[in-house]
Amino acid sequence: MTSKEIPETSEYDKAVLGACYMCDSYCPTKIFIKDGKAIGVEMLDDKIRGLCPRWKAQLDFVYHKERLQYPLRKVGERGAGKFERVSWDEALGAIADKLLELKETLGPESVAWYIAYTKEPRPYFRRLVHGYGSPNYTTETSSCFSAGWLAATLNFGKEYGYLLGNSRAIDPAGKTMMVWSSGVRESSPHYWNDYLEAKKRGLKFIAVDPRRTRFAQMADLHLQLRPGTDGALALGMLNVIINNNLYDTDFVTKWTTGFNELAEYVQEFPPEKVSKITRVPEDLIIEAAFLFAKNKPSKIRTSPGATIHHQNGVQNTRAILLIPALTGNIEVPGGNRISPVAAPSNNITLKEKLSEMPPGIGSQRFPIFTNLFEEMQANSIVDQIISSDPYPVKALIAAGLNLQFFANYSRLTKTLKKLDLLVNIDYFHTPATMTSDFVLPISTWLERDILVMKPGGLIRWVKPAIEPVGETWPEWKIYAELAKRLGIGELFYDGDITKCFEYILEPTGITLDELSAKPEGILYTVEKTKVKQYEGSGFSTPSGKVEIWSSILEENGYDPLPTYKEPLESPLSTPDLARRYPLVLTTGVRTISYTHSQHRKLAKLRSMVPDPLLEIHPDDASVRRIRTGDNVMVFSPRGEVFAKANVTDIILPGVVHLPHHWPFEANANILCDDINLDPISGFPAFKSQLCQVRKQ
Repeated sequence: MTSKEIPETSEYDKAVLGACYMCDSYCPTKIFIKDGKAIGVEMLDDKIRGLCPRWKAQLDFVYHKERLQYPLRKVGERGAGKFERVSWDEALGAIADKLLELKETLGPESVAWYIAYTKEPRPYFRRLVHGYGSPNYTTETSSCFSAGWLAATLNFGKEYGYLLGNSRAIDPAGKTMMVWSSGVRESSPHYWNDYLEAKKRGLKFIAVDPRRTRFAQMADLHLQLRPGTDGALALGMLNVIINNNLYDTDFVTKWTTGFNELAEYVQEFPPEKVSKITRVPEDLIIEAAFLFAKNKPSKIRTSPGATIHHQNGVQNTRAILLIPALTGNIEVPGGNRISPVAAPSNNITLKEKLSEMPPGIGSQRFPIFTNLFEEMQANSIVDQIISSDPYPVKALIAAGLNLQFFANYSRLTKTLKKLDLLVNIDYFHTPATMTSDFVLPISTWLERDILVMKPGGLIRWVKPAIEPVGETWPEWKIYAELAKRLGIGELFYDGDITKCFEYILEPTGITLDELSAKPEGILYTVEKTKVKQYEGSGFSTPSGKVEIWSSILEENGYDPLPTYKEPLESPLSTPDLARRYPLVLTTGVRTISYTHSQHRKLAKLRSMVPDPLLEIHPDDASVRRIRTGDNVMVFSPRGEVFAKANVTDIILPGVVHLPHHWPFEANANILCDDINLDPISGFPAFKSQLCQVRKQ
């Protein structure tokens, strides 16, 4: 079945409009109901229907036999994985009592709060955090797209997130598009057919990627670089662009700061030298720079993670994003444009209270990240638990906590056992729930009210299609009930989510009655961005210009130019270490069947990728006597993991790739350093560290 995951002959009582949330795209669906149970689903988005398999597994997720259905309390020692069923009142009462005790004795800052999936309830969660009085709201964006947003903000200002949403789409006016380390087909399947059609009409594609992905195979040029050297490659291309006068003189003169300093700095990165650093042939570097600069309009697309999961990730990404800026491809049709805005809304997060609170976790070490992103850096939690500097952290309340998401998993799990309280809210048991004191089960996207406000102005009220399975609760209800026990129930409208929705929607003038009458949604008219919009308002940087020389970085003691630094572990920077660990490890390539750590319990999706596969080049496999299907051990200075070998020439020789977020013995992040982080963002180098591989 393709368009419907329901037999044509099946009878059903009703069909309701829903939204698939197997990732965070909210693709429109129709849910078929019989006797109160969802029995089928239809994908309504033509672009995604035949390209993404996840929507077909929604009901397998909802009705999975291992889904958590009741609140649980640990029995015995933390981490033993033994639990007893308790009531919601018992669980929330005990959690609230401990939180009130910590607030009274150590202050609300002694409690850290972390949320990953699901994303849509994050504002409710954050409202609870700051209503309680803690500054320590953190999310998975401490290691996800936010460092790319940070790089764009340093260059262009907060409103100019060029690497985000809008950069993924094909613009009919474009002539060249450079995709920097994104698989496209796997990470953005709803755009894939657009890319294929654009290729047919003559759009020139440049792929920058250590792997020969499906997109790289169809690209006109493939720059296959050593992981972690993105900044050197970008500076090499800028060397060609500047030295050959391929830049937009008018734009550079009027709208940039630091161009002369950059022009001097890039002389250290001639293509010949950059080729030796990156392993990209010199002629390809030159050809790509000329193609992007001359076959305009041109656009660049980056990945939410690939360029930033390095110890110099922010600066590398800043250099990449200067390529479209200096070539005159900013805010023009076919170039990099501001993402469409969503309809106006009232913010409910209470983040304005941060100024009244003590400094949050990571704000001393990573002030630019915490100040600009207005949340704390989760990668500092372990250090603060250990050191109690500047204050102790004694509890962690989490939703969708994925311990495999963090570098050096072993150190993290050992440290979390020191907490007085660990709570996790989730759909299934995970390594995080197994180390928790309380586990609270949540309702899925088919069982809760969701207010969707998408870029471009679409507003939808997605109502529950079915009653919650077991005793699961929507996250809104969990936070509202916990708030009531903490004495701040009024912040959650005494549990009435419709009142919260009404407040959020106030600036639009749209009512819930109107949304209820149009379950497909209402398109609110939002202001469209103008060509070269900066000419009227400037860029939202301190100077009002594109800051090649970043004033924010300079004020905080960092290099103001997008300088390149070799990874701390690499064949060039640590040759002695490289003799013991001669392979460069990159991790985290997207798989169409999984959303990061999720969905491996679903047989329909697991059958597509049943095992964690180590991609290793035939040359590297041969000297280790490794064949496809062999069990292998991958080890680094921090630990070892196990996988099955996939011998393939899509990976660069000397480089191996491990998928991310496989649990336990296959968890790639066991191998990764959690001490030497990007000094600006606090991100780990998931994609450029050293390892060795041995056949088992």
